[in-house]
Amino acid sequence: MTATTFGPKTTGAEAAEDLREEIAGKNLIITGTSLGGLGAEVAHVLAKYASLVIVAGPSKERQQLTIDSIKIALPSANVRKLILDLSSFDAIRVAAAEVNAYSEPIHVLINNAAATMGPYKETKDGHENHFGVDHLGHFLFTMSILPRIRAARSPSYSPRIVNLSSSAHRRGGVRFDDVSFDRGKAFKTMLAYAQAKTANILFTKQLAKRLKGEGILTYAVHPGFILTNLARTIPKEHMLAIGAMNEEGEILLDKIAWKTPQEGVSTHIVAAFDLSIKDHSGSYLADCQLQNDSVAPHASDPVLAEKLWTLSEELLGESFPISP
Repeated sequence: MTATTFGPKTTGAEAAEDLREEIAGKNLIITGTSLGGLGAEVAHVLAKYASLVIVAGPSKERQQLTIDSIKIALPSANVRKLILDLSSFDAIRVAAAEVNAYSEPIHVLINNAAATMGPYKETKDGHENHFGVDHLGHFLFTMSILPRIRAARSPSYSPRIVNLSSSAHRRGGVRFDDVSFDRGKAFKTMLAYAQAKTANILFTKQLAKRLKGEGILTYAVHPGFILTNLARTIPKEHMLAIGAMNEEGEILLDKIAWKTPQEGVSTHIVAAFDLSIKDHSGSYLADCQLQNDSVAPHASDPVLAEKLWTLSEELLGESFPISP
């Protein structure tokens, strides 16, 4: 299989086998790696070829379960846990300090974690949970570990940052004047999720612009519709709207192009390693292909991308002075 034949039914194992020479020798961090989710799935696939896979999440026990499951299948895999609570700025800074103390450079960061859908909830720093975890948490973690990502650069290699987004970004943009939905009074789960997924794309685009001169590449990915642990928390009204569920709450497996977890993580792997997209930093991928034309205007506007960067720094209380 060649890169040009990757598509919606390509599995992560197939993509990784084809890109194994690019994966070999690389050190990776993947956030959101509890068993049953896409992060654990992509960690399993990449551990076969990578030099080091770092699984990051808030629970030491869950990360160890993921490591144990990888080691059962691949006893020689080099896997390390990182305790990373994306709902706490203080915890993120502690985790970033640990990463920055590594002797190894970080070739690829896959920001895969996402907050569980549900009623209004705030992070430890008082931000709406989806925006706080999916965007602000990853923004702070990414910017804080840039020294180790920069350390992976060479004349022949450009490190990559991959941000998990979703086609659901089309349902709503960033509410710049009220990202926390009036502290829950105006909260709607799918609008909060859409805002966060839009933010992931805008962050990707602005990061690509600011890091262009440094040889670091960024991509946003939509993995497809997959019945992961997170997907099972999608509100019924949204599942009804997209034809994925009937009124009785039964999942309609024949009405949507559902993917297996293996088919979902293939786009992560293409974004992280495929050389054919190296000249398209800042792009959005779905079904293992560049799909920038499918991005909503509110997620592709460079002015909004710059505005989000400024807002993020204000909410974090920290400035990250890298410029285009």
